Amino acid sequence: MLGPSSAHEAGADFTDARGRRWVAAQQVELREVDILDDEKERRAPDPAGAAAPDPRTMARDDLALALQPRRLVGEYEYRLDEPDYEIADQILDMPEPPSTEGSWGDKSAYARPKYLTGPGLAPPPAGFVVGADDRSRVDSPEFYPASAFAYLSQGCTATMIGPSTALCAAHCFYQNGWIATASVTFGANTSAPTAPFGSFVFDTITMPGQWNSNEWDWDFAVLEFSPTRPDIGRQTGWFGTGQNFNGTKTMIGYPSDKPVPSSWIKRGNFTAAPGSRYEHNLDVIPGDSGAGTYDNGDSRVNGIQSTQWFTTNPPRVWNEVRRWDSTTHNFFRAYGNWPRG
Repeated sequence: MLGPSSAHEAGADFTDARGRRWVAAQQVELREVDILDDEKERRAPDPAGAAAPDPRTMARDDLALALQPRRLVGEYEYRLDEPDYEIADQILDMPEPPSTEGSWGDKSAYARPKYLTGPGLAPPPAGFVVGADDRSRVDSPEFYPASAFAYLSQGCTATMIGPSTALCAAHCFYQNGWIATASVTFGANTSAPTAPFGSFVFDTITMPGQWNSNEWDWDFAVLEFSPTRPDIGRQTGWFGTGQNFNGTKTMIGYPSDKPVPSSWIKRGNFTAAPGSRYEHNLDVIPGDSGAGTYDNGDSRVNGIQSTQWFTTNPPRVWNEVRRWDSTTHNFFRAYGNWPRG
């Protein structure tokens, strides 16, 4: 672990293995926030936000400052003492991220999930389903690939990409202040086994300092379960990562319009690539935020579900992921025990 973790003295400054100094910025009072309440309404694009530059096009000094991470460890927020020029240089020198490999975890227990078909148990929130509702329930989420997705108590989904590392959306943990997470449950289900790998919380959560509440180019976060659960990914399996705009995309998440927590699969396509984000037509519902989109062929995550949008002139609705690129790749490599650990 490069940086303060739950194994270090709470509230004490720390120098990591790379010689970087982390400062205990403050002791925080975690807020009880239901993320679903903030996602009931689609957002109209903010012209100012839409003009935000792709991080990969920013000047080195600006990028290093935006990347300067905040990390939650227990009840303390840590900040890197200086802007991160090392990772800024890595991003600017890497046009496209290299692909990483996933793992099924314990292959002796592997079985393909079974998908329940038929009508939903409740109508989806108006405006969130794009076209026909083609979602189906995962009957056995304790098996890969659904096992690599976790239900978060505040109403989000996380995705394993390494033995101890998961990805999620930053807005699930921080909105002008830190949000409490009571439990993280991989392969969660309303029927037995309800928590096949147990329920626990992450050791650390790290996100770019640029994220506060609506900076969507920075809506990504690193969840680390090391040292508390360093091998959870070897039980759940994990996804590789890569960048691929074309082809059918798949997402598994925990939508709020279905029995909670139940795992649902949906498929669709990326439809546009505006800078650091991909627009898509998968049927994303509040509760799916943070889930990774992946390709069936290589099981590599290529986007992190971020938000939903609409315009009235012309009338259009779409969903959006934060694309996997050199920014996310290098941020996760710098601040997680990843890619393999």
